[in-house]
Amino acid sequence: MHDILAGDPIGRSLLGLQGESARVPSHMRGPTEYDAIATRYAAGVDERPWNALYERPATLALLPELAGLDVLDAGCGHGWYAEYFLDHGARVTGIDRSERMVDIARQRLGKRARLIHGDMSDLQLLGDASFDLIVSPLVIHYIENLRQMFAEWARVLRPNRTIVFSTHNPARTATVVERGTLFPTLVEEAWPWLNQKMRYYQRSLRDITEPLTKAGFAIERIDEPTPSEALRQKDPKGFERLTKLPAFIFVRAHKP
Repeated sequence: MHDILAGDPIGRSLLGLQGESARVPSHMRGPTEYDAIATRYAAGVDERPWNALYERPATLALLPELAGLDVLDAGCGHGWYAEYFLDHGARVTGIDRSERMVDIARQRLGKRARLIHGDMSDLQLLGDASFDLIVSPLVIHYIENLRQMFAEWARVLRPNRTIVFSTHNPARTATVVERGTLFPTLVEEAWPWLNQKMRYYQRSLRDITEPLTKAGFAIERIDEPTPSEALRQKDPKGFERLTKLPAFIFVRAHKP
């Protein structure tokens, strides 16, 4: 599930999370499940300028050489990244909690990759020190317990190897949560291109980096990329927004 923001947020503060768990109001049952929107999402996301011309180039720029690596695509969605990794010589395992997304990825990739319907914060099916690289673009804001997730990533990653992930920029909190908040907050936001209200966790930088380093990772880089000229040509209004407030942060870290 590799998401992309669209339209102005309608989000209001719905729930402040204290610690690692949450009591979700009766009308909200946690972050959005993608099964119901998987077909629409897969049909449209590759043409979205903020995906094709902003998020993906920034993620790919942080990757090592892929040939010969064992790669875990954590939150593999419809398989765009998995296909890229395979085409560049990697061996790929993808995992996604949306069964429908995994089905779409299988249609795209055939038997070239191992694809698993499961939770990327609970990797019991995967052995210790199994991967050279974990990549998770725009997925971790759907995960409630980052401490557990990063601990599992550390377990399955080989020593001296790399993780790369992206998520919503913590600086956006004040734009989607009334008055802002320091604590992880479940928010709801309208995405017109999907005709869908999406729910995800908006977090401070602290609530991303602390569980990451507690799992033993050393942060190498945190990027807020400059939008490209190609994006300016395709989406001038989006380009202008991104030059004022980057939508995402991109993180590269390694396991010593």
